Amino acid sequence: MMRDLYNALPDDRPITSISVVEELAGCPVNYTAVSKTHDQDIDADLYKDGFFRRVTRYLCHSKTEGYMGYIVENILIINDRDCRPTGFTIIEQTQDTGQKAFKKKQICYKAVPRHMASQSVTDIIILSRSKVAPEGFTLVGEMNGLCICYKPGPVPPAPTPNKSSAQPSSSPLPYGVNPAGGVSSSTGGNGALYPGLSPSRPAPQPPGGPVSGPLSPPPPLPPRNIGAPYNSPSHASRDTSTLYGPPQSALFGVPFTLNQKYVKSSQNGSTSNIPNPGKKSRQQVEDEYYYSFTLEQDVLQRPTS
Repeated sequence: MMRDLYNALPDDRPITSISVVEELAGCPVNYTAVSKTHDQDIDADLYKDGFFRRVTRYLCHSKTEGYMGYIVENILIINDRDCRPTGFTIIEQTQDTGQKAFKKKQICYKAVPRHMASQSVTDIIILSRSKVAPEGFTLVGEMNGLCICYKPGPVPPAPTPNKSSAQPSSSPLPYGVNPAGGVSSSTGGNGALYPGLSPSRPAPQPPGGPVSGPLSPPPPLPPRNIGAPYNSPSHASRDTSTLYGPPQSALFGVPFTLNQKYVKSSQNGSTSNIPNPGKKSRQQVEDEYYYSFTLEQDVLQRPTS
């Protein structure tokens, strides 16, 4: 009974992903198929049947799948030969069979990071008789005699992690671990990494470091057998790679300096050669750096044999 009551409540969470399937049985996990029209409760097939067999297309949406932190902000219907609108992803194939999604018209949606969204799409319905969107819904367009509408809503705040589970209330360790960095001691200490814990003996000095006592000379090499090859076992060799300290990196000693043309410009008081990136609006940044991940989505949606 509680489950039925929960399902009857409106779900105002934002939609995070939209797809199209050929068969209702092929609706992906965690997706909801729009199988019936909202006004007449008939089949919500968005495809025009072929000459020799019936071809079906059903719209599906999810509120948990998709790219992490992204929500659907808008939905459009465009002609097949129109250019893809900036920031939108075209649903080109069915997710269950990999067939072409539609002919003549295409459905595309815009998914943006939650903090950049101006609105969210919380529900999608299909109308078979009415050409006007119900109250609270926005009309997208018409496909195969059916009208697609979506319900806009505000952008909900991002979920915050539970602070109580970030660190246990009690710890068997004599010190506490600070998530922001550093170690705090509950029993005092000398400020070391592990307060209250001291080694039983001092750590050995690294190679090349200070030596507390006189350095013993290395043992002499055994006499070389004249008749033996140079690399024979009788001619022992010593590894002296650590006698002069730890090995240096490949960039050791390479100076890092500013380009001379910028140095001369700053000394002369001129800043004409220094590039100025300028300020860009959110839409300009999105238009310039947007990447739809269409190829990656197509690869993930292809059925595996």
